[in-house]
Amino acid sequence: MSLLENLKKNNILVNPESRNKWDLIRELVSVAVKCKYIAANDSSTITDALIEREESMSTGIGNGVAIPHCTSPHVNEIITILAVAPGGIDFDAIDNEVVKIIVLLIVPKNKLSQHIKTLANIAKMLNDESLRNKILSLKTPDSILKTLNNYKNQ
Repeated sequence: MSLLENLKKNNILVNPESRNKWDLIRELVSVAVKCKYIAANDSSTITDALIEREESMSTGIGNGVAIPHCTSPHVNEIITILAVAPGGIDFDAIDNEVVKIIVLLIVPKNKLSQHIKTLANIAKMLNDESLRNKILSLKTPDSILKTLNNYKNQ
């Protein structure tokens, strides 16, 4: 699965309010609840799983990108939420740089191989420096989604 399969303008967050990775994870989960991708009463369990995963090893993969992720029995399909934080958020990334593009990924518990493929596809796409720079220059979810779709169709 690619980043674009479940990405819509309502699950793209530009300039999140959060200033640290823990608050950002909570903010992104609240977007998933608002979009009705997850039930409100499952949000704390999913947030805890994401935080536990992040505490075990940073999901900051370098080049200003982080992919906080977890599996959950509370979802039936892969959920992606994209955040663009031009000011940067410290994610303890492997290159010690702040993170500016964050993709939250929640995968059904029974789809481990799809989880790994999706992580790899997102990382590969966001490895493109020109795409990252373009995303960071945009101000609206519509323009980001259009740019990602154009990139995919190249």
